[in-house]
Amino acid sequence: MAIKNSENLPNDFPAEKKSLLRVVIHSFFVVPFIIAIFGVLIFLMLRILTIEPRTAQDYLHDVKIGGTTKRWQGAFELSKILANPGMIPREERFVNDLISTFEYSEKERDDRIRIYLALAMGRTKDLRYATILEKTLNAENEEILAAVIYSLGLINSPTSLEQLLHMFEHESARVRHQVVVALGNYDGDHVKTVLKQALHDLEPNVRWDAAIALAKQKDDSGRRILLDLMDRKYLDSFPNIDAVEQNQAILAAIRASRNILDDELRQVLMDLMENDLNMKVRQAARNTLK
Repeated sequence: MAIKNSENLPNDFPAEKKSLLRVVIHSFFVVPFIIAIFGVLIFLMLRILTIEPRTAQDYLHDVKIGGTTKRWQGAFELSKILANPGMIPREERFVNDLISTFEYSEKERDDRIRIYLALAMGRTKDLRYATILEKTLNAENEEILAAVIYSLGLINSPTSLEQLLHMFEHESARVRHQVVVALGNYDGDHVKTVLKQALHDLEPNVRWDAAIALAKQKDDSGRRILLDLMDRKYLDSFPNIDAVEQNQAILAAIRASRNILDDELRQVLMDLMENDLNMKVRQAARNTLK
């Protein structure tokens, strides 16, 4: 049985010409192709090694001069990068630039730009951003208002406290919830008064975070609510809460409970430590008991 020529050359083709044709193919096609591939690989490696990571200033620049999509994406990335303390620029020039960009964003049609810029300022925890955020507490858009309140809570400026306390009267449950979260970063009798009022709010999220905030201040007024939050049967009664959110709620309640531990809370923590299906929940309960 005849073996088919690997390069499909006719059998009667002269051997010398076959050999010459192979040399030509390798010289003018195969070898240059291999060299080109290696060249591209070397270029890509050098490109990866020499590329510089984008900075907060780069993303702020995108917000200022980019297209509509690039602006909100730049604001989003800026809010992410400023969550890292090591990436926060402290220069006065950057602070003023971010403030002026946020002021101008009031004219933007895409609310995401303003929301992410507010979060970016809050995550720096820099007091220099408090004033401009306080001026935005009259915003009508509740998503923007919620982001501003949350950011003021992160900054924890004494000048913001009185305004935050008044914001709890807002008709939006989402806004009231963020007020409670923000007040959790403050202490004092006035704060406790509002948080205790929040324990009776119609919105469950408001009640839950109020109980957690009070427990952080070693106030057990929301103790019953914390016990509920550590009960999966109770959480199952809220169909809009998935398994991940359940675990987050339980973990938050466990962490808060360490400041107000009593016999009943210890017993619930023991049960979670020994029987809960989630490893993180069991470990958190164990750590709190220790």
